[in-house]
Amino acid sequence: MNRKQKLYGSATFLSLLLLVGCTAADDTATNDSSAAGSSEVVESSSEAASSSEQDESIMEDSDTEESNDAPYIYGAVGALGDDDLTMEEMFTYAIQDEQLAHGEYTYVLENLGDQAPFNNIVTAEAQHVAEMTVLFEKYDLAVPADASADHIQMAADIQEALENCASGEVDNIAMYNKFLEQDIPDDVRATFTALRNASEGHLDAFNKNLEKY
Repeated sequence: MNRKQKLYGSATFLSLLLLVGCTAADDTATNDSSAAGSSEVVESSSEAASSSEQDESIMEDSDTEESNDAPYIYGAVGALGDDDLTMEEMFTYAIQDEQLAHGEYTYVLENLGDQAPFNNIVTAEAQHVAEMTVLFEKYDLAVPADASADHIQMAADIQEALENCASGEVDNIAMYNKFLEQDIPDDVRATFTALRNASEGHLDAFNKNLEKY
């Protein structure tokens, strides 16, 4: 083999080495680029998940705020704000308000002592609840659970208790007057009328005791 052939063979060998090296470098670069792309996809997915969780949290907070801002619908206050009354709703508002009155008078007796006129009227309120229960049963309606404990006004002294309860009786009377304007059966009308009249007597008793203060 002459010198030119040797030089040619060496040059060819070097070219092959360079070609292999470039290919390897390109593969490495491609792999690095692929890895970087995968990392970006993972980060993007993580950010999307985080954003979704934040959106859900905001929606939950919003739902909670709306729940907290829900109108007070219970007893006489609920009835006076309801302009589309059914007979079942009237029954429900009425027994709620009688349960609430009984609960408030019981609270006063347990926490502020055996005081008139609470010690007399509390028995009457229990009777009112019983009268409303009779109507529920007669018209085959489910009697609602007594949730009055969640709505009791806790007075600091007897004067405040008298004021709270007098205000409650005013609302109770207004509620029954509103019910009596509706088209209702005679037996329901008779019960609502009797309960309204009893509340007027309770209101007089509370007002007379408030004159002492």
